[in-house]
Amino acid sequence: MSWVLFGLVVALVLLDTLKLRARAGQLRVLQPASGDSEDYLSYPAALPGGVRESAIEFARAEDLGLVDIVPANLSTVAAIDLLRTVEPKDYRGGRWVRGVSAGEAIVCSRKAIDKLDVVEPGDDPTEYVTLARRVKDREGVSVDIAVSATLQAKPYDLSTRAARLRQLGKRPALWTTGSVIAYLAVLGTTLWSWPWGLIAAGLYILQPVLAFAGTPLKPKDLALASLGRVVYTPYLWVRTMTGRWRSSAERKQDATLAELIPAYADEIARGTDRFFEPRRDTCPVCVSTNLDHVVTSGDLVQLKPGEFTLERCVSCGHVFQNPRVSPDGLDFYYRDFYDGHGAGAAEAVFAGSPEPYYDRARMVQPFTTPVRWLDVGSGHAHFCRGAKEILPETTFDGLDQGASIEDAATLGWISTAYRGGFKEFADKVRGQYDVISMHHYLEHTRDPWDELDIAASVLPGGGYLLIELPDPEWRLGRLFGKYWMPWFQPQHQHMMPIGNLKKALADRGLTPVAEERGKAHLCNDFVLSSYLFLATLAPRSPSPWRPAKPKLKALRSLAVWSVGIPWLIVAGVLDKTLNQSIARRKDLGNAYRVLARKETAE
Repeated sequence: MSWVLFGLVVALVLLDTLKLRARAGQLRVLQPASGDSEDYLSYPAALPGGVRESAIEFARAEDLGLVDIVPANLSTVAAIDLLRTVEPKDYRGGRWVRGVSAGEAIVCSRKAIDKLDVVEPGDDPTEYVTLARRVKDREGVSVDIAVSATLQAKPYDLSTRAARLRQLGKRPALWTTGSVIAYLAVLGTTLWSWPWGLIAAGLYILQPVLAFAGTPLKPKDLALASLGRVVYTPYLWVRTMTGRWRSSAERKQDATLAELIPAYADEIARGTDRFFEPRRDTCPVCVSTNLDHVVTSGDLVQLKPGEFTLERCVSCGHVFQNPRVSPDGLDFYYRDFYDGHGAGAAEAVFAGSPEPYYDRARMVQPFTTPVRWLDVGSGHAHFCRGAKEILPETTFDGLDQGASIEDAATLGWISTAYRGGFKEFADKVRGQYDVISMHHYLEHTRDPWDELDIAASVLPGGGYLLIELPDPEWRLGRLFGKYWMPWFQPQHQHMMPIGNLKKALADRGLTPVAEERGKAHLCNDFVLSSYLFLATLAPRSPSPWRPAKPKLKALRSLAVWSVGIPWLIVAGVLDKTLNQSIARRKDLGNAYRVLARKETAE
């Protein structure tokens, strides 16, 4: 057994070292140049020793809108954090790879930031990440990372590391926990497999040297970071988890949070019972009184107060929130989720894998090549951005109630943004689109049948309606109970079985022509349910409705995620094996898609 552990740990450390080395070797290096241009801005404005000119020449030659400049002598901690976040060879061409920065210097074209309303980076290193991410998100603009041998790295303040990680989209507690697990694994192997375990210890200690030797990165503290790694790593954990430094964006968010706390406190003090309508005794679809309890849950994502119940009609299978949250309640629970306080977290979720977006667009291809496509409930318009890759000649527009839809138009992800409700714009869009889509939209609405009526009325004859919904008939939903993410209380109010949706479409003159169940499945039930459970044990930072910090927050997070990370790995394996196998064998899943065609008038 000790030899198995020894071999596994050595292999993992070696593979991790090789990955870091490969990524460091992929970094481009700026070459000396002399030409300057007023078409480019640099941050900081004064860059030494021809660094600005070299970056401008690189940007011109490679047709880049922004170059993040990485000093060759960047500190070991900063260099490893950067390389664990991004793979340089995929960064420029990866449209779905989020923008990153070493937080040292940037050169960008004026055209690339035009109308983006960006904040010029100053002394705050996280502002460079914000700028790089904003420009990289812009349609038609390329961004890259390059190393400068002449730019000297700024001193790395460890008190800023937690904030830097958060800006890169990482949870410091998770990041630190991963390091703790690796450290303990090496330590355990060293002691258990003595003296052969010293090989694992030696590899671990020398990892920074092995990763960076002969690459463009030559950290100034490389020798110290390697030789003192056994002692320095625990010190790094403590400094990261106790870091109190806040980025400028976080300080602004803190001020906003402080302003919102009194209003939320007042609403919560008045109780949440007023946010619910009277419980109904009949199914909203078939009026049956035979109702079965499905799940009762709190708000497991935002952790706002309240308890919500989903019931299932035994007669027709429709699942609905009962009692239903009122319009005032929806305003309370949606507030600061997709916009405001929670906007960043929501955008990060939608910016994940684009494959579902591609699959939705491909489902339409055998039936039509759309000229104009309207996505209803588009959110940040990530679907439109992805679908454009599959249907480059199609014009995509988006409709949503949040401010993010207008930003999507600014970024060039959609041509036209309609901010508001579907009913509000029905007359304006009537007959204008040959495809209308509703992806994970209907379950959020108070009256999905009214939304279908509107869609049927605005589609021209021969037009198509594409709908994707979570599938309440997926058995794992019952297994995981309230932690099954698609129950998503309190936002999901109606969950339609596919048979009910097809009947509702047919009743409105929309003939289903294709459906996908197993293909629409996302193999993440085990991981997301586990993560949701763990996140309730170790909540993230305070919010306006939950301003008090949990006691011993850092220690609590470390303890929870020390157990949680290994379990999430197991959950991921279960998703890729058991979950995927069930979906393929039964052609079912946690979601489904239906494409329907509007009949042409005789």
